[in-house]
Parts: sequence; structure tokens; C-alpha cells
Amino acid sequence: MLQIITLDDIEKWDEIVNSFNACDVHYLANYVKAFRINGEGEPILFYYNDDITRAVNVVIKRDIALHDAFKSKLPINTYFDLCTPYGYGGFLIEGESHQAVNEAYDDYCKEQGYVSEFVRFHLFNDFKLYYAGTSEIIAPHVVRSLEMPLDDMLMDFEHKVRKSLKKSARAGLEIKIETTNAMLEEFLKIYYGTMERSNAKEDFYFSAEFFHNIGEMKGNFVYFYVLYEGKVISTELVIHGVENCYSFLGGTDHNYFHLCANNFLKYEIIKWAKEKGLKRFVLGGGYSAEDGIFKYKKSYAPNGINNFYIGEKIFAEDKYKELLKIRRKEPNFEENSLFFPLYRR
Repeated sequence: MLQIITLDDIEKWDEIVNSFNACDVHYLANYVKAFRINGEGEPILFYYNDDITRAVNVVIKRDIALHDAFKSKLPINTYFDLCTPYGYGGFLIEGESHQAVNEAYDDYCKEQGYVSEFVRFHLFNDFKLYYAGTSEIIAPHVVRSLEMPLDDMLMDFEHKVRKSLKKSARAGLEIKIETTNAMLEEFLKIYYGTMERSNAKEDFYFSAEFFHNIGEMKGNFVYFYVLYEGKVISTELVIHGVENCYSFLGGTDHNYFHLCANNFLKYEIIKWAKEKGLKRFVLGGGYSAEDGIFKYKKSYAPNGINNFYIGEKIFAEDKYKELLKIRRKEPNFEENSLFFPLYRR
């Protein structure tokens, strides 16, 4: 009843994912393949089917021995854990047998010796209510509903957004939309500059190869470029499925902040997504509900606040404690951190 599909069979992987009504871009093979390229682990697709209930889940299998804290302390290919790829995930279930899905999945993970898992739940399905581990809200995320007339949507923005859009219009900004990697070099220049300016973690310095792999998701990604006097000054990579599109990665040249290019960019994305017939534009969250990033995103959807849930589960309590015992030998180990799994802190 539970099948395991790897990236050795991408065609079968995507065939299964696309057979679900609620399928989304984060479950596609080439999306998670990009994170394998980024060195995050081995993607796995779990597919459950008992002829009454079907379910699908995408995870990344990580060898714990490759974590910096455990190098030379653990044997390779012995201890593993699971996590949702960057974005949103968890089981998509069609049918009522949530318990049967949970039992089959947990039994398999225990038999295979997995230590723990960390889940970033999809915003628009209810699996978090049936999750067999612990789940909690960690942050609000902003979702712009596209199911209203564009003029009404514009009036739904905060006043400061409309004011900025008028300023960008006066500046004569233009939008260029690309569904290939033809302008990737210009995207990366601005993206890396933005990461450097914001002191982003090394994990977010995705390689050109990562983006080339995203470019294999034909029909599920689009680049937006803002031009000023022929020069690219702001850009965003948007990924999308059947109903939702997601603000993924991007940035703005700090020399042109005064032109409100990012406001113009977001509005053009919204216009494109609505014209395409999508239902939602997911802008994501900030580091907290009160920081500038969150407030900026909320300005496009003051009434579009959705709770973002995470899930945590320990499959092998003894192994989990054993890994913590190793970490506790370090003088600066943060024993009281809320990070999960704690042995990766």
C-alpha cells in the first residue's frame, strides 16, 4: 500500500503527483531535485493507495553523519532524518483513512531506522489536523486572493502600496516576463546582491545549477524583471501549480529603491497570476509578525493572513537521545533551544 519513488523515475513521480486534485508545485520532481543539487539530501516520494484512500508526501532524506556537528563522529549511511523541502508540504490525502496513512508511514519510517522528521505544512490542506506527531503555528503567512476584480483588489491594498504604484508609473518602469532561463545571469546578479546586503544565510546562496534545474519545471515557473531605462533593477522568480503561485526568490538593486520597483513588480505578478486563472498568490511571511518583511507583504493582502504550521516527530527516541548525548559534549551547545531536531542545532 505504501510505495517509495525516487528521482530515478521522475516520470512516474510527476504522474502520481499530478493525479491528485490538490497537487502543487512543491511536490514536483524537478522542484525537489534542485534541493538535492543544493546538497540538502535525497528526495523521496511516498505514495499510499489502499483503493479507498490515496495519499502522497514528498520529503528529503538526510544523512545525519554529514551534518557538520557529526562529521567523524558517526558512520556514514547509518542515521537519517526527514524534512519537508523548502516551501510547503506534508501529506496530500484523498479519502477518509487518515489513520491508516499515518500508521503505514510511521511503521515504514521506524522499520527503516529514521530518527525524526520536520514538516512544513501546506497552507491549504488539513493534514496538520490528523498529523501523528506534534504540530504548532509558528508564524502568519500572507496570501493574496485573486478571486475579485482587479480594481477591487487594488483598493484592497494598503494606501501606501497604491501611492508607490503611482510613483513607479511616473518613473516609466516596465515589466519583462520570461519563462526560460534566458536572463538568469541578470537575475543572479541582483539576487546575490540582495542576499549579501541582507546578510542572508549561506543556504540561500543557491547556485546557478540550482536555478537551471528549476528551469526544467516547464510550465511551473516564471521570471519577472523590472526595467528602468532598459536596465534590470528588480526581479522575482515565481513558481506555480494549478491553483497557487508563490513568491520564491528575488531581489532589487538598492540604487533604485526610490522608484518603488518592488511594489510595481508585485502588482505585475498579481495581474499575471489573475489573468492566468490562478486563485492565490502566496507571498509568505517574515521572521516575525511584527517585522518589516511581514508588514510589507501584508500591505498587499491585509485580510489574507493564514497560519503557518510546522510538525515534529521522533521515530526513534533512543537514537534521538544518543545524538543529543554527542552534542552535549560541546561547550556551547544550546540545550534549551526550540530548534527541531535539536541534535541539528
